[in-house]
Amino acid sequence: MDVTLDEQTRRLLPLLPAFVAVAEVEQVTLAAAMLRAPQPTVSRAVARVGEVLGVPVVERHGRGIRLTDAGRALLPHARQAIAALGAGVDAVRSAEALARGTLSVAFQTSLGESVVPALIKEFLAGHPAVRFTMTQGARRTCLDALAAGEADIALVSRLVPAPAGLDTLTLFQEPLVLMVPAGHELAGRTGATLRDAVRSTFITLKHGYGLRGTVDALCAAAGVRPTIGFEGEDLHTVRGLVAAGLGVSVLPPARHPVHEGVELRLDEPVTTRDIGAAWSPQNTSPTLAAFVAMLRAGTSVARVQAVGARAGGVPDAGASVR
Repeated sequence: MDVTLDEQTRRLLPLLPAFVAVAEVEQVTLAAAMLRAPQPTVSRAVARVGEVLGVPVVERHGRGIRLTDAGRALLPHARQAIAALGAGVDAVRSAEALARGTLSVAFQTSLGESVVPALIKEFLAGHPAVRFTMTQGARRTCLDALAAGEADIALVSRLVPAPAGLDTLTLFQEPLVLMVPAGHELAGRTGATLRDAVRSTFITLKHGYGLRGTVDALCAAAGVRPTIGFEGEDLHTVRGLVAAGLGVSVLPPARHPVHEGVELRLDEPVTTRDIGAAWSPQNTSPTLAAFVAMLRAGTSVARVQAVGARAGGVPDAGASVR
């Protein structure tokens, strides 16, 4: 691309702000105040525009001035040139803010093993200088952090329908399985329903966690009222309690082999939960915008979803319980 400027254009460029300001207010004194420049400097700049072009661009009109035909012809192009340069400056500032930005992510604890690391890894590949701060906890805790301005984005389940005042994006549907101890009466089967397991003690996450809300909704839809024996705060603990023979649980499929426990396909219905991102539309951070754009592209999300499907051996088809 040839960016060589002819001599006339090169001489005009630094004079354009003064010319446009005078053209808009038709008064040198007011234009000088707007530009925070001495009045004689503004007067000379406008006169210089006419000298460079070889034709006056302003003329006296009463106590003020007005544009000549040449000035009116130049004005829209001068405005466009200034606007384009301003856009370039903004782009540089945005790029610098993104390069040195910090993104605060609040995420549901169950997403910390694979989803969050995969997303951060992909983002840092394109934006290596960005720093992350992370908080994890229950779904409600993450959304509260977002509402309080303590997080830029929340990665949680059950965002359909979207919480009021937030922009949301569904990333994928995560399958759920029924985990039972190795010696359980259902352990030799490949699939089971909640009614099959209703005689067992259930182990769940505590209230406020997204998965607990999903499981409660699923049981209600199936007409099952399980006996809750234990309530944990993370999936590792829940899986450990199941493996110890203390009960059964509805969980996302494990990413790694489960010792002393068996994961069964959950029938009637085959169940998934939506995993998504939420953020405030009032947050104009360029780092957040870049992260959301990456989420919309979905590369890492697709990889995480594929691993989950393989781990659980759960078919794609089925109803979604949110």
